[in-house]
Amino acid sequence: MDKAMTNKLKIKSSKDFSDPAEWREYVRAFVPDEDVNYALAFERTQLFLCFYRLRGMKPPVEVKAELDRIATLNEPERTEALEAFNDLLLATATIELMSKCHSAAVIADHSDNQIDPREQIDTLLDHLGRTSPCYRFWRHYTGSADSAERRTWEEFITTFHSLDLSKSAKLDGEYAVLIGRLGQLLTHYRDNNLPLPPLAYERIWFLNWLRGPERNLQARAVVQGLIEAIKPCASA
Repeated sequence: MDKAMTNKLKIKSSKDFSDPAEWREYVRAFVPDEDVNYALAFERTQLFLCFYRLRGMKPPVEVKAELDRIATLNEPERTEALEAFNDLLLATATIELMSKCHSAAVIADHSDNQIDPREQIDTLLDHLGRTSPCYRFWRHYTGSADSAERRTWEEFITTFHSLDLSKSAKLDGEYAVLIGRLGQLLTHYRDNNLPLPPLAYERIWFLNWLRGPERNLQARAVVQGLIEAIKPCASA
């Protein structure tokens, strides 16, 4: 969080919490109502910038100047501008990550210390089970109903969200559908001992820290990447 906001609010970072949902509850409890949405958005900004650093990537040079400019705005323009800036950060990071996929795959092919795919995916599934309510919901759904009578996950989610026509409900419904597909794909990869595509592990690990359109965008990209990576194996 920026220095001015940190001094004003004196709140903890999401890094101090193992579950992102707990941190969001903490923010809503201790941050003034008028600053909550901005605080949540700014933490996502910090997450994206941290991801840049961890990947050895340089964030856009305009970051500091733009964040300083946004901080001077009033609500709701301030939060809206920051959310739009988050979209830009995410899009830029995604483009750079994908451009490095080929070289990352070459390095992985020549590594003497290959990670066991099943062990890696089991770790990832355990992480999703602890941090993603949508994934836990999907896992309960797949194990509770008789397969002969069960509606598809898409039908189930559509019915579940049919009474709430708000934009947020639609985004949550789309994300839940994507998480179901992600769960199926990860299970397929694990059961067939298939290695995950380059960078898929990191992108899935951070999914539940995102919110709104940016989360759905990343989830959609991850699902599509896993599907496309299976095709060469199936045709071999």
